[in-house]
Amino acid sequence: MDSKDLERFFSFVQKTDSCWLWSGYCDIDGYGKFRYHDRTYPAHRLIYIHCFGDPGNLVICHAAGINCKKNCVNPDHLREDTHKANAKDRNIDGTHSKGEKSINAKLTSEQVLEIRSSTESNINLAKKYGVHCSTISSIICRKKWKHL
Repeated sequence: MDSKDLERFFSFVQKTDSCWLWSGYCDIDGYGKFRYHDRTYPAHRLIYIHCFGDPGNLVICHAAGINCKKNCVNPDHLREDTHKANAKDRNIDGTHSKGEKSINAKLTSEQVLEIRSSTESNINLAKKYGVHCSTISSIICRKKWKHL
């Protein structure tokens, strides 16, 4: 990024004692996005590339254990890694999008536990909770909501 792009980038950064919080547009998952050369990029990836170079096919992750927010763009809080390692870190840090944290979740953890302990038919449960019969079956068989 040239100096003009960097100036525009940093106009969206609010520095705290540790994190650099992105105040510009964030996607539905909470990650900052920045428009650059007619494309929209994850803000944390762009600042990483600027500071350390292009990581190629690796993902840019928030370092495990730092406990920073998804909109943090502090290069000291970022690292490159594989998708698999990043997924493992999300599970360790509790920042995964399982269950209620998923943007597509239609049920709560409490409702899932109620479904599993119910003696009602799958059809009645599906009507009661507003989901498809196959969803009820997948919950009962622990194919969905396995973490509970």
